[in-house]
Amino acid sequence: MDQLQINQYIQNQLSRAPYLLRSYTQDDTGNKYLSRNIYIKIKKFINDFSAGQKEIRIIAIPGLRGVGKTTLLAQLFLDLFPQYQKELLYISVDQIVNILRSDLYTVLEEYQKILGVSFEKLDKNIFIFIDEIHFDKNWPSVLKSIYDKSKNIFVVCTGSSALSLQSTADLSRRVIFEKLYPMNFGEYMLLKTKYLSIYDENTSVKFPVKGLKQEIKNALFYSSGPDSCFSNLNDIANKINTYWLDIDRLEIDRYLRFGTMPFALTIRDENKAHTLMNELIDKVIEKDLFELGKFSADTIGKVKNILLMVAASGEVSITSLAKNLTDISQNTLIDVFDSLEKAEMIIRVYPYGSAYKKVRKPSKYYFMSPSLRYTLLSIIEGEIAFEKHKGEYLEDVVSLYLYREFSQRLTSPIYYDSSKGGANFILQIQNKKIAIEIGYGEKGIKQAEYTLGRINGDYGLVVSDTDLSLRGSIVKVPLRYFLLI
Repeated sequence: MDQLQINQYIQNQLSRAPYLLRSYTQDDTGNKYLSRNIYIKIKKFINDFSAGQKEIRIIAIPGLRGVGKTTLLAQLFLDLFPQYQKELLYISVDQIVNILRSDLYTVLEEYQKILGVSFEKLDKNIFIFIDEIHFDKNWPSVLKSIYDKSKNIFVVCTGSSALSLQSTADLSRRVIFEKLYPMNFGEYMLLKTKYLSIYDENTSVKFPVKGLKQEIKNALFYSSGPDSCFSNLNDIANKINTYWLDIDRLEIDRYLRFGTMPFALTIRDENKAHTLMNELIDKVIEKDLFELGKFSADTIGKVKNILLMVAASGEVSITSLAKNLTDISQNTLIDVFDSLEKAEMIIRVYPYGSAYKKVRKPSKYYFMSPSLRYTLLSIIEGEIAFEKHKGEYLEDVVSLYLYREFSQRLTSPIYYDSSKGGANFILQIQNKKIAIEIGYGEKGIKQAEYTLGRINGDYGLVVSDTDLSLRGSIVKVPLRYFLLI
């Protein structure tokens, strides 16, 4: 790619980006999409930078496809546009690498020529928005270079979830990583009711109760024991019940189907939502996995079948899977699952116990969004896929919540009980072990009790359609409580 074509690309981005990006921020009738909670956090970083606080000036946003990363970039860009029309650049590294056959460094070098000044000599603020930065393998060195050259450049970039895995100690001092997850139930209700209120003035916006999420989280996971957990939850029961008063209970089912994915909020036709989710899965496989693992086309062609097997079975033994898939080696399968984790299609949960047991026993794999499992199972089972697997979708949501809250630690504290009749999850935090069992509908306490005794745990949680109650060392937690963390 010659310099003239790169120059033309940048000039086009400078002039056309404000108009192109509007398509990411509004529906077909011109109504604006609502911003996710992370928008407020990123906007504060930008405002602080504009006010002269220049320490934090590069934000990287990793996350699964479809969770709203490009929309977030577009919203931030358009919010700044009235004030900084000539100081804003939006670029897609996917286009730069795969269409222009160039790289991020070359494009930014050409951008400096257009500015008429090198980054080192900038005397005004510049904002650069970089989408899908992971397509350039040298992105860490490019970001480091930008940070070191000028205190007047603020960068927001998005990419696959593997971005944070590639962060070195040197880079982490320069870049703030803010992962964007699928939506929790509270964010789903807030954005859905806000959107509906545009068309129906009688729709009340369902705002979250300030501080309630943290209160529930503290009660569930940081209580001293079962009595304290029950008491702490009981103290906030009225707040929780008040929040749920005017919510249709079918909203939980809607949330499990597609409500974790923001693009589905404005889609009323479930068949269209299925189609878009299926396309999302294909893009992750064909683009993100190819970039992460450099698999052969033959292997990439088999990944969807592997995902279908994961969707139909919680525990996955790679050794057994390799025997069934005789045309894929065990080492390749290991690489495939590793790449699916990095792309955040799946969440791996190891068996509880020694390092030897973690290697010997199969892992459990949950989907980052229940919409992924639902879409995959619908390919095989059709309309019965939702009612038949409600329990698995709920387990996906709980694994997402636990992963979101606790996965940033040095080692994951989330396990499962690999013994027969054991609980879904074991959470090990602050010298405490909590057994967690999940069920859609009424659920007994035997599995949580068994695991609690086996691991000498502190207390157990059984999350299901139930009333709040205490049974020995087990707290039965209503699903509507857990969904608000």
